[in-house]
Amino acid sequence: MNLVSTLGTTPGGVAETYLSLMKGNYLAPFPNYPLKIDEVVVVRTKGTDVSFSVLSIIFSKCVSSIPIREVKLSIDDVMNPQDFKEVRERVRSLLSPGDYLDFTGGRKAISAAAALAAREAGAHLVSTAVDQDTYARMNEVMMRIAKGEDVDPCNLLANGRTIVFF
Repeated sequence: MNLVSTLGTTPGGVAETYLSLMKGNYLAPFPNYPLKIDEVVVVRTKGTDVSFSVLSIIFSKCVSSIPIREVKLSIDDVMNPQDFKEVRERVRSLLSPGDYLDFTGGRKAISAAAALAAREAGAHLVSTAVDQDTYARMNEVMMRIAKGEDVDPCNLLANGRTIVFF
């Protein structure tokens, strides 16, 4: 099964969702157990280059050597109904029944389009949340990394709460 994730400017959520699913550490409307994820697919916009680079480092250094496939959208954000449709259709093409769609990262309209795609595909919908103080700390770490400071990217993992909604 695959984990397809939307990516925003703070990449730790993708890694946290992956870890939670692999360890069986999530809340769900069904019995939870450790899942075997065969592939992580990251859907991102043009404006998330740094975030994707850091995510790749997080996986290789802090999480797992599982390959991450990148799907780069042609848009920077959803600005009209056609953009929304593009995101929904692109994400839908990546999902099979039983896969997991993590809509934690990215802009709200992108997450909404991805969530609809998950429902259409028969995939599970999952998100990992952290409290606002932790999120602010993670944003500061990302800003320091973007400035070229030598910061341990494992600091972007925050032990958030992962929830599978369906």
